[in-house]
Amino acid sequence: MNNEIPKSSHRLKVSLNIFWFIVIILTTIFLSVLITALSLGGKTERAVNVGTDTRQEFVKLYNVYDTLSSEYYTDVDKEHLIESSIKGMVNGLNDPYSEYMQVDETADFEESITGEFYGIGAEIMQDDQNVIVSSPMKGSPAEKAGVQPGDKILAIDGESIKGWSSHEAVQLIRGEEGTDVTLTIQRGSDKPFDLVITREKIHIDSVTSEIKDDVSHISINRFQQDTAKELKLALEDAKEKKVKDVVLDFRSNPGGLLNEAVEMINFFVDKGELVLYLEHKNGDREEIYAENDRLVKEDDFDNIYILLNEGSASASEVFAGAMRDLTKAEIVGTKSFGKGIVQRTSEFKDQSLVKYTNTKWLTPNGDWIHEKGIEPDFVINNPDFYRVKFLDREDAYIETQENDDIITIKVMLEALGYNIETMDNVFDANLTDAVKNYQKDNNLDENGIVTGDTTAQLMKDIRQHIQDNDTQYDYLLDYIKGEKSKEDITKEMKEESKYIPVDDSRKRSNQDDE
Repeated sequence: MNNEIPKSSHRLKVSLNIFWFIVIILTTIFLSVLITALSLGGKTERAVNVGTDTRQEFVKLYNVYDTLSSEYYTDVDKEHLIESSIKGMVNGLNDPYSEYMQVDETADFEESITGEFYGIGAEIMQDDQNVIVSSPMKGSPAEKAGVQPGDKILAIDGESIKGWSSHEAVQLIRGEEGTDVTLTIQRGSDKPFDLVITREKIHIDSVTSEIKDDVSHISINRFQQDTAKELKLALEDAKEKKVKDVVLDFRSNPGGLLNEAVEMINFFVDKGELVLYLEHKNGDREEIYAENDRLVKEDDFDNIYILLNEGSASASEVFAGAMRDLTKAEIVGTKSFGKGIVQRTSEFKDQSLVKYTNTKWLTPNGDWIHEKGIEPDFVINNPDFYRVKFLDREDAYIETQENDDIITIKVMLEALGYNIETMDNVFDANLTDAVKNYQKDNNLDENGIVTGDTTAQLMKDIRQHIQDNDTQYDYLLDYIKGEKSKEDITKEMKEESKYIPVDDSRKRSNQDDE
């Protein structure tokens, strides 16, 4: 028997197979198009069905986006709509420490972490309607170009900055490495001149130190990359010079990188010591331990003092809390800010990022200091003139007026050496005489009225007086040297800080632990 299939039948089978294959393909395409059209035609879920995420909670968001994109009376910036929706989502947390940052907003955040930026290296300040150079950094392009303290910046690259804030001026002065910026400078009463300065990478040290009267005063102004290394150098220098006492000054330090604080704690405690708890949303606690051998032995220094104030927050409190629980260090100053939560960042491909709170932190003894702060062992306040309010030059204060701003004026004038007989909120004849004497000494119109140029000069002088007089540290130094007892300092302090109360409001720290 012949089992071979005839050739004609073979060709027929192949042709039929190809035919049905084509029919199936065309049917599939038709059904896909039909389903897509139907899904897009339904107004309630048209966008959500196109994407891969079909969660119902996003239906309203997609519908609003589609409605605005197609029906708004002018063209809309779709990217801006998306960015705004992300910002709104994060803002919905009602957490001042969580935020979404677009690419152009991440520069300041990166600077706070690295301590580096591209610019000329000059500290500037706003003085009334002018931007003034307070100090060029040592070795910076500004110093090399001849910029001096007190120089008034009139223009940047030919653009007048009269009335600008110092922050606005900084944004224009900074730029890409290797590019030039032209500053129009006025020095004293001299004719204005231009300085062309080439921008470079500028690094801001987070630790500064000074040894005076056998006391090492180490100031830590933020926790950024390599802060621990900078502190290590300062401590090793103090040990080498056989300093007896060390003051670790965290006043107005808003925090920063958590890992730097943990490394710094390790300098003072043994390897394997529990230095911190991180508590997650489910209540589980993660234990953080010192990982290296300690740097400072118990007999290296007689005493270690940690100086805090209302602006000491986040990583500053992590460090202070651990030192309080684990060492004999004495905490002095005023109660710290009280930020007991930690942030994390998540960066996207376009280099934007979202920063969000994800854990609590607790001291080694399990204390959560959030919105409570760390109480000092020895309270040292600053005098009243440190807490005066800002006075607007447009306002006018004259004899017979009664308001709380009058106390501010009296406190400032007394701090600057003028006779004030009664410290109250009444603008009396004595205050008029004090104002006239102040105006005479500063070549101002002697009318006894505090307004305009008189107000501006008064605010400038009190800022300078604060910079020149660190009363809080001087009190501590007197105590360390044994020249005054705690009781003596407390008594003097009460006399100097009784008219303007210490602000204990819980304002947000402008830095975040990460």
